Amino acid sequence: MDLAEVFGVVLREHRFRAELTQEQLAFEADIRRNYVSMLELGQHQPTLTMLFALATALKCEPSELLAEVEQKLKKSGRPNKRALKVVRKRVKTSTDKV
Repeated sequence: MDLAEVFGVVLREHRFRAELTQEQLAFEADIRRNYVSMLELGQHQPTLTMLFALATALKCEPSELLAEVEQKLKKSGRPNKRALKVVRKRVKTSTDKV
């Protein structure tokens, strides 16, 4: 599983625990229901702003969502190489500008 898929699993689990439908979560987070579906399916990754909106709607902390994603990635035993490459590239690019 990649990072987006793992986030989708965590989001769905939290939504079920909160006893919300996708439509209810979307309403609470002020987004479209199909975007919630795409997040849960791992087709999109949330922005930082969206992460906070989702956490607020789910009545949890953004760090709680991220910690669960991290934990599931570690359990899978496969770090997201693509995400690591993107992070490394961004770090290299930002240090090159200095």
